[in-house]
Amino acid sequence: MRLHLLVFAVFFGSMGVSLAQGEHPTEEKDSTLCTATSFIEVFQHAHLHGHVRNYFMSTLNEGALTDYFSNATGGAIAMTTKRYKGFEFGVKGVFTYQTFSSNLNAFDSIGGGASKWEHELYDIEDTDNFHDLDRLEELYLTYHFKKGFFSFGKFEFQDTPLINESDGRMKPFVFKGASLNLNLKKQQKLALTALYGVSPRSTVEWYDFNEAIGLVNNGSTRDGHSADYHGETHSRGAFVVDYEKEWEKLNVHFYNIYLDRINNSSWLEGKLKLKSWTIGTQVLFQLPMGNMAQSDEFQYIEEEEQGMVVSTLIEKHQKSARWSVAYTHAFDSGRFLFPKALGRDQFYTSISRSRLEGLGDADVITVKYEQKFKKTDLTTLIECTAVLGAEPEDHRFNKYGIDDYVQMNARLNYHFHGFLEGLDMALLYVVKQNLYDSTPEELFNVSNYQQINFVTNFNF
Repeated sequence: MRLHLLVFAVFFGSMGVSLAQGEHPTEEKDSTLCTATSFIEVFQHAHLHGHVRNYFMSTLNEGALTDYFSNATGGAIAMTTKRYKGFEFGVKGVFTYQTFSSNLNAFDSIGGGASKWEHELYDIEDTDNFHDLDRLEELYLTYHFKKGFFSFGKFEFQDTPLINESDGRMKPFVFKGASLNLNLKKQQKLALTALYGVSPRSTVEWYDFNEAIGLVNNGSTRDGHSADYHGETHSRGAFVVDYEKEWEKLNVHFYNIYLDRINNSSWLEGKLKLKSWTIGTQVLFQLPMGNMAQSDEFQYIEEEEQGMVVSTLIEKHQKSARWSVAYTHAFDSGRFLFPKALGRDQFYTSISRSRLEGLGDADVITVKYEQKFKKTDLTTLIECTAVLGAEPEDHRFNKYGIDDYVQMNARLNYHFHGFLEGLDMALLYVVKQNLYDSTPEELFNVSNYQQINFVTNFNF
């Protein structure tokens, strides 16, 4: 049975749950926080939540290169049961439709391709599919105990700086596996997670790690040949250690992500808060764990590559404003590599449409200014970033052959109250420009474009 039938069944079933609650009133409003006394009460007092989303995107490419636009409409419906003896069950389905659009498959003979960004609203694995876009996003069982909880199945994975939801399209990255979350003494938290499946952002299918890694753009090997590692990594999943310790003014977070047969990434982050100032440092170190007996083009990472990155942040908080300066350096010990099928890197300099993955021996500078207007829920954010030192022909440190570039993002966010409580509107304008290379083949879908994103979300 198709997923949207399941979604609507959950919806109408939950309507029945609401009626049942009316017939059997209870003092508990947030029923998921309390324990049910019978099996039927587990479902009668289930919690229904979700969202409706509309996303308009338009990319204006430079000169004679083809422009594209598209509007996607969709939503998600989720149900979480009331707890019974510590157990909780959850299910969530999402769907997307194309409401109007230019021809996203129109081939640009100058740039040598079709739309990239607008296709990411739908299914990048089937560029002709704009309507059959259902996905079962969550189906899990959680057991809660005094000091934490254990989850198994397709569940909402707690974001890390490398594996994360990165919810910037119609469908985020979602995962399946098992996770143990513990609240320790003295403001410490520990999460141990094993992941063995993923449904990447902008897809509708579920994949094992070997199928997911390399779905799009395998880039190049260190010697400049086209890489072709999709289906060749034989990776069985990831094991994630997430440890956090808090003091009054200092927060320390440590992540270790072992990607089976690919690499091991250790990430240490510290933030110091001093009155209206925040100072932060992130350090990443990677070791290859791949099968080095294969030919280079079939390897995700090569034996010589040991990615190392340091990112720093200085942030100033004011009553209604915030500004920051961040600097990131990727060392020449190797390219920083992490599969794009698992999320987007979250360095202090990372912003929408700009990430560090694939680069080594490079520098990034990002400046941000955020302003919240008094007596309103309107917020503006300006982000400016510059990526320097990316030599397109030096594939030892440039997996995707990109040029140095500058980029500016301008955001407007508004949250409604009263009758429209739950409604949010966001406008994102992106302009990106290469500093040196400017041939159409190098620019198309990569740089020298302007992009408008208008997103409406209604959360319930």
